[in-house]
Amino acid sequence: MRILISYFFDEHYIPAGFSLADGFAANGWEVVRFNCFAEHPLWHYGAKPFRALVKGLGLWGVAGESRYGDKGYKRERFFRALTESKPDVVLVIKAHEFLRACDIERMRRDFGIRVVAGWSVDGPNVKFDLDREAEMYDLYYAIHKVGSRSASVTRLPLAAVDSSRYFRFNSSFTSRSERSVLVSGWNTRRDLWVDDLARSRVSVYGDWRKTRVSDRSFYTRLHKNGAWGTNLVDVYNRARIGLNIQGWDPVIDPCCNLRVMDIPACGALLMSEHSDELAEYYRLGVEAESFVEPCEMRDKLRYYDKRLLKAARMAQRGYERVQRLPTYADRARQIIRDAEGILLRSRDYRYIA
Repeated sequence: MRILISYFFDEHYIPAGFSLADGFAANGWEVVRFNCFAEHPLWHYGAKPFRALVKGLGLWGVAGESRYGDKGYKRERFFRALTESKPDVVLVIKAHEFLRACDIERMRRDFGIRVVAGWSVDGPNVKFDLDREAEMYDLYYAIHKVGSRSASVTRLPLAAVDSSRYFRFNSSFTSRSERSVLVSGWNTRRDLWVDDLARSRVSVYGDWRKTRVSDRSFYTRLHKNGAWGTNLVDVYNRARIGLNIQGWDPVIDPCCNLRVMDIPACGALLMSEHSDELAEYYRLGVEAESFVEPCEMRDKLRYYDKRLLKAARMAQRGYERVQRLPTYADRARQIIRDAEGILLRSRDYRYIA
């Protein structure tokens, strides 16, 4: 079986697409990767820098749909990839829209694609009509179901273990040089925590230029270029505590981001904002730590800073636990089972491995 996966396949973005591709390959599927991050040079260097002007002229939508535009260029490259690779199954991991209902129908009609699956991996802070989107696909997944009433939308976490990309090479917890780190981008919700991050002397990796922080020492520990790839693994192997603040309110939906797997896999103590899904992965207070309010985060950072051996034991238990949590091969296996179920019901047995 051959699957084409459409997602961000770029070294400056989260490697979840690469991890999932490896997960399908581990299940014996041939994988074709389509990088929907690609942009035409005219769009990247021409239209985007003058976004306000193009929008003011009322041409943004038209420009985006052209063969040089954001959506039109991706669409053209996508169908070229279908022609060249001839996949049996297509998985569109949604981060932004570029495929329409008519495009999905064209996949089935002109390219013989037997199963088209979609997967929404945006958090519940992004307004998106999951139910309407699901109508276009044979299978549809989402990391949350906020606002969804359709049985066609299956909850499937993107968070999973990738031990080939996130691993521990510094097993000496007490010799780690960074007390605590936060690797994440800025948004208005995370900005509510910035004063406590500054008071707690947390090293922050990410673009936080929009923040309004009263403690100017925050900027001495800010690494505005973030951390990606092997650099991210290095950061988590230098840190004793890896903080995680969700980009969305976990009260709205308990789904977790990818950091809850990456941090303990590198041997750091995971200290994450609390959610019910987090409690399904770890025994909180034993294998990982959680907090609800900024002041609780600050107090727990201070507590474990004075109790390094206790923090080291918890980090070790978290490291052992993450080795038994779902991998990307497990996530891929669920999609494979569902896709093969459709093929069996359609009596298209030649597609079943």
